[in-house]
Amino acid sequence: MARTALVNLGDGLGGRMVAGKGDIILWIHGYTLNSECWSSLWDQLPGYRHIGIDLPGHGISLPLPASETMTALAGRLGRVARDQGARHLVALSFGAIIALQMALEHPGAVETLVLGSPLLGGGPFEPELWRRYKELKAMFRDRGSGPHLSESWMAPDSALFRGTDRYPRVWDGIRRQVRRHPWWELADDSYYDLWHQPQASSALRAVAAATLVLGGRDDGAAARQCSALLGRLLPACRQHELPDLGHLGLLEGTAHVLPLMREHWLANNGPQTGGPHACD
Repeated sequence: MARTALVNLGDGLGGRMVAGKGDIILWIHGYTLNSECWSSLWDQLPGYRHIGIDLPGHGISLPLPASETMTALAGRLGRVARDQGARHLVALSFGAIIALQMALEHPGAVETLVLGSPLLGGGPFEPELWRRYKELKAMFRDRGSGPHLSESWMAPDSALFRGTDRYPRVWDGIRRQVRRHPWWELADDSYYDLWHQPQASSALRAVAAATLVLGGRDDGAAARQCSALLGRLLPACRQHELPDLGHLGLLEGTAHVLPLMREHWLANNGPQTGGPHACD
């Protein structure tokens, strides 16, 4: 297993890092997860230097300020990418919104994007997502934080987690992460506001980074619509559907995902590992 260290990335952000002599890859998780979710993928990608950011209010990062915009958050993460020398991003679900904003705010700073089940600022979103969020807010107001929130968020009919229980090891790891989520944002809707800051089609057409979109065939209709929209809008985008996988297909189906990611990086001149057998 990769030796992972908890790190302070500055500006209120923390995360995990795996040392390596190869190129540096920055990883951005989805809402209510944290950088621990990437561990299995990192174990199978030795030789690279992996940096997983904990989003604000997740993992070891400080809470998200209620007034912070998507532009400001993308700027914070962009500074981490710059300071660490990372020019290759992998992002999942809500994390893909931020990765796209980073590519918009800092043109040329990002060479490649890998977006797993990407969502877009302003939607479309599954209607069930916001119904469930409203339920969480009411529960948080009445009972505070606790396991009752994670159990509701990860209910069997949840669009974001549907089908993940078919992969017990992945499901158990995700469940542990979500149970540790502090839910600070339910008090001020700071993340709700971020989700709803629109990313215009005209702006997305300016994202020049070579992009690979990986969407699960069993994902919800709104997420699949986002993937299709990015395929039409981004100038250098390739899509691939992951069979028998849902919204968290990037975590569920590493056997499908890893060859596609390696092919994408090599086709776009990187990243390179620190040794000839590092990806065997």
